[in-house]
Amino acid sequence: MSNPAGGIGIGIDPVSFAGELGIVDGEGTPCFVEDDPLNFESWQGKKGFDQHGQENGGTYVADCGGVGGNVCFAVNGAVDPVPGASDFFPLYELVAHEVGHCLTVGHVGDGADGPWGPTTTNDIMAYSADPPGLAKCVSTLDVEGFALRMSRYIDRDGDGEVTRRDRLAANDVAGDGTSSFQVQHPRDHRYASATGSPADCPQPDQGAVPLAVGDFTPDPVASTRPLLRTSRTTVQDGRVVVAGQAANVPLGKLPTRRSASAEDATGDGGTPVTDLSSMSVRTDRKFVRATMSVGQVAPTAVPGSVTAYSLLVDGRRFDSFIGTGDPSGVVKVMDNGTGYYLPDGTATWNADNTVTFNIRRDYLADQQITAPYTVNAVTGYHLRSNDWVATADSVPDALGVQVAAPRMPRRDLRDAPVAGKVTRSTVTLTPEGGVTKLPTDSTLGLGGLVSAVDTMDYFTIPVEQQSTVEVTLEWTGASVFAMSVNGGSSQVVEEGENRVTVTVPWARRDLSVTVDPQEILEPTTFTVVARSTTVVADQDRDGVPDVADACPRDRGPSTGAGCPDRDADGLFDTADRCPTRASVSLTGCPTRADERVQLWVDGRKVAERTVVSRGVPAAFRLASAGAVGAGEHRVEVRWVRDGKVVARSARTLG
Repeated sequence: MSNPAGGIGIGIDPVSFAGELGIVDGEGTPCFVEDDPLNFESWQGKKGFDQHGQENGGTYVADCGGVGGNVCFAVNGAVDPVPGASDFFPLYELVAHEVGHCLTVGHVGDGADGPWGPTTTNDIMAYSADPPGLAKCVSTLDVEGFALRMSRYIDRDGDGEVTRRDRLAANDVAGDGTSSFQVQHPRDHRYASATGSPADCPQPDQGAVPLAVGDFTPDPVASTRPLLRTSRTTVQDGRVVVAGQAANVPLGKLPTRRSASAEDATGDGGTPVTDLSSMSVRTDRKFVRATMSVGQVAPTAVPGSVTAYSLLVDGRRFDSFIGTGDPSGVVKVMDNGTGYYLPDGTATWNADNTVTFNIRRDYLADQQITAPYTVNAVTGYHLRSNDWVATADSVPDALGVQVAAPRMPRRDLRDAPVAGKVTRSTVTLTPEGGVTKLPTDSTLGLGGLVSAVDTMDYFTIPVEQQSTVEVTLEWTGASVFAMSVNGGSSQVVEEGENRVTVTVPWARRDLSVTVDPQEILEPTTFTVVARSTTVVADQDRDGVPDVADACPRDRGPSTGAGCPDRDADGLFDTADRCPTRASVSLTGCPTRADERVQLWVDGRKVAERTVVSRGVPAAFRLASAGAVGAGEHRVEVRWVRDGKVVARSARTLG
């Protein structure tokens, strides 16, 4: 698991690797032999090799036959992917990521915004660097992706054969092509940790000595405890009635102050421009405001600064930088988890050697990041606009400072208002005549790793009213371009000859567009045109327009997909066979595996109901089945998980 030798890849001992390539199956015959495993072209030449985009890496599956099954090889040029450049990432995560591909799981974390946008950027199958300093882990989205692929081979409906009826499709819970697929909504994403939070994922013990055997299956460490809160215990018409919440609360104390600060030793940041000495943060109703003090702030007059100053909020990194090759000196801020560029002015590099951030709390809330907040300041190096190379200094060095925050305004703070009528507009983002690219501008899909100058182009689409936005990139010749559009709801991408169109059904704030000249074979000109249509129709008046509403006729929360979930079990009523009884089962109907809260009166169980306590507190109301007599009664509420009472609350009535 630890590989000090460069150029080999995948983090294994090259000597052992060469000796073990002659894998044998259970019948003693060779399964697969690769004579030149360190030659990437030899892997490319194999039929069925799945190359990882434009990178010098990919996966290859060998069918051993018999009882041997399949063997999957993850091939990576880990240390030196491109001559003359270096790439930095933990080899443990590289191994885990590629094993995910061997298990048929694709990439996650497309970075869209809106109700379906906050995808799992902390997932091991995502490209982002969140959370910094921690190994990523599996999420429920990986399990869903695996279920989709395996449904091609498993008799799901139990009719004795595997047919098309057994296949699941994305956003399809029952195979009918109409309903959302199980728990794909970001509110229901959970990670393989004791709390479901990526910050609590078990971390590997990789050891301090190269090639030493580490512990890569650590035991989870609980960071919360179950707590029962009863808000009301009464006798109504002779029946005992109890209301309350079952909640998993942090083991530590929650912050109550809205401001905090931290100091850091000077001289430990490598250079004055990356050396942090302190950080302070405060919150108000609209913003998380932070200031970090640097030995010497990098001059904005120098285009292409390799320095980045970043603010981490609950593990999400917001990078401020000057784009490589950008002579304007404008400080940009990018949400590293989504690739979205926040409005200019979100961060400033100041003459008094401080860097200030003002991150909008409503934007954080859209990304499922809510108070209290954990905040860190980080400095580092990058190769281009969004290629983080290495961290130089941080403050504090351990867990960030924690701050509470006041209630956000009730008024909807989305950037763009809802339109009063349907209007259409078209704007050309590129200058007249388009933008011309040369073969030397090719990125090969690797961005700044190929060139010291960022050759990608960036545009902003102002969104004055909530709209559906269609962005079209067109070019001439046989070159290859790619385009991403960030800041909107889930997207539809259509690719044609010399054309890419990205449609954002629900744009509520300005969109950022990135055009990547991946392979330019000759001087090539491209244009980008954006067509907007305001979204007005909202049949159920839940704040989610019909174009993005998964349940346009059933009112749901505006923070979700517009679908009701009366029992708050994470399964929309439209797909829940028991919409008023919470459960984590596939159908939404209670099973023995569910958690329960029970009402006991004088030592006798008189009522119980299932609860789903993951993520948010589970509200409950219990009433005894029959009337109780006069006098004193001992009333107790028990929370049962895995057959054990994990919390209880008791009092005497009468």
